[in-house]
Formats: sequence, C-alpha cells, structure tokens
Amino acid sequence: MKDLNRNREEEQIRSESKVSILKDYYSRYLIDIRGLKRSTVNHYFDALNNISRKLKSMGLVQEDIYEIGEIERLSEVREILFRDEEFMAQDKRGNQMYSSGLNNYYRFACGDSFSKLKDKVKLLDMPIEMNLRERAEVYRWQRSEIIKIQSLELAGYQCELDSSHQSFIAEKTKKPYMEGHHAIPLRHQTKFSVSLDVYANIICLCPTCHRRLHYGIVEDRFEMMSRLYEDRSSRLAQSGIYLSKEEFAKTSVL
Repeated sequence: MKDLNRNREEEQIRSESKVSILKDYYSRYLIDIRGLKRSTVNHYFDALNNISRKLKSMGLVQEDIYEIGEIERLSEVREILFRDEEFMAQDKRGNQMYSSGLNNYYRFACGDSFSKLKDKVKLLDMPIEMNLRERAEVYRWQRSEIIKIQSLELAGYQCELDSSHQSFIAEKTKKPYMEGHHAIPLRHQTKFSVSLDVYANIICLCPTCHRRLHYGIVEDRFEMMSRLYEDRSSRLAQSGIYLSKEEFAKTSVL
C-alpha cells in the first residue's frame, strides 16, 4: 500500500510539468528519504513551478528549472533571482516560500548530506524515461552533471573499486578528486527503454581506476566490471536495467 501511495504521489507530481530526471529523483528524495508530508512536498513543488515560470519569462530556461543540469549554471540562475526585485518582493509576500523552495532544491542538487544516505540510496532507484539526444558538434546522449556530483557525494568521494585509493584535493570542491563513470556507457542507450544516466549506473572512481576501466588490459577490465556488477546489479534492476554479469561486462569492455 505504501508503494502504491508513493507511486500515485510521484505520478501526480510528474504530471504537473515536463518529466525530468532531476524532478523524478527530487520527488522520491523528499517523500522516501526525508519522509516529508504530502502537503510540505506540494509546497516545495508549487514554489519551484512558480520559479520555473519566472525563469521561462526571463528567457533563462525553456521549460523549467529541472532542465538545468550543471551546478554552476544553477548557481548563476539562483543569484539572478535573488537580485531580481520583483522576485524578492513576491518572495516576501509569500513569507519566503520561493527562496526556501529554491534553496532546498539547490542543496539537493549539490548533494548536501548525500554521503549520509548510503543505507537509503536504493530507495531512489527507479526506471527513468530517456532524455532525448541533443546536438552539439555531434549527437550525444544528454547527461546530468548534477546527478554525477550527487553520485560522488553518495560515495563519500571514495573510489568504489578500492576505497584505499588516494587522490589529490580538487581546488573547485575542496574534496578528493574523483570521477563519475557510467558503468554501462551511454553509447548503449538505444538498447534500453529507460535512461542510463541514473544513480545506479554512475560509479565514483579514482582517476587511476577510471582510466584502467577504459584503457587497461581486457582481463583486468572484465574483473573490475564483475566486481561492479556484484555491487550494482540489484540497483540497476530496480532502475529498470536488466543485464547478466557477462552482458554487463561486455558493455564496457567490448
């Protein structure tokens, strides 16, 4: 019954605007991880829906705030709103509902406290609709930098193949430098009916392990992928991604 009610709540939230990976994850985060009441969740999304309309009128987004996939861009947009007199006046009339909703979403996007969610992270796994390909110089599947950063936070900035591996401190984050790796590469997206750019498919790796997975000898790469499969297969299945161990290893190695 709890799962049924949760699914109905998520469907209601998603139906209010364009489906987005970040919106889907945010709704489950508020409901299942933070355990907020439905009325509170509605307030958060009402605030973000109004903010999205404001951003669209300013030409800062095409549809809504959830399409912003980079932290730096989200920070810029947040600062623009906080300098906008009309927005701040509206926020004051609404008892800071809009700034509170925006700040809460921003903290989520930054992955605040994600390192404490290790025991609950499986609650976030679910099938996600594919994003359409975007055209840069060539076509490529869209990927979210925010989801990558959140995945590094979930792993506590430790290499998930060997937590003893050390890395330097990055100037930008002031945290150990780690890299987000799609265990099943996005080049295989057309073989799946759901998105591969999801928490369950993104692995936190030190630079050495990451390069080794891409360029190491085949036997070592198969062994590394087999270890990742043992850790992620159930979460991938929960996200609608089903592969045998052999199929999983081949997606990256061959």
